Amino acid sequence: MNKVDEKELQAEIGKHLLQPENYGTIEDADGVGVGVDNTTNSYVIMCIKRDDTHILDVKFGTNSSSRDPSTLGSLFTEMIKGDEISSILVAVTEMEKELQESYASLPKPKIDTSKPEGEQVKHISSEHQDSANMVLTSFRAAMRHYERKLEGIQEEHFSMNIAKTCPYSMTECHFVEKVN
Repeated sequence: MNKVDEKELQAEIGKHLLQPENYGTIEDADGVGVGVDNTTNSYVIMCIKRDDTHILDVKFGTNSSSRDPSTLGSLFTEMIKGDEISSILVAVTEMEKELQESYASLPKPKIDTSKPEGEQVKHISSEHQDSANMVLTSFRAAMRHYERKLEGIQEEHFSMNIAKTCPYSMTECHFVEKVN
């Protein structure tokens, strides 16, 4: 990425950080999904209005005290609003792949066995990854809620827990050996 692209990206992120767009709900949403991080009890909720081929409108909300879910939710919803669902699904799959690679690239925590057991592992934060994960998972859950409605299942929303491929969390970090 060249310097101009980097500056434009930083400006766009800053805009969404200071003034998130598409924050709120859609009363007659076709799908309502919740992406939940059970580690922190945080979630992102996403409401979609769609037709057979396009996302017509999208709104989101979060209970997180971090600014990451709001910023990422704003960027993501702006990206998908008005776009073709087939294109969005391809992009989301690619983002999920990059997210899993990002989790995998987190540094292993430093372990100091000279300290008491509860203090041996240095905290590793996956907050940025978890926030992106909640946004993407809430979209997947909203799409699943729409499908379930078509199947005749009546429910207020559809919830999905985020999946992590690393043993680190935002609030605690415990050493877990990787099993091959």
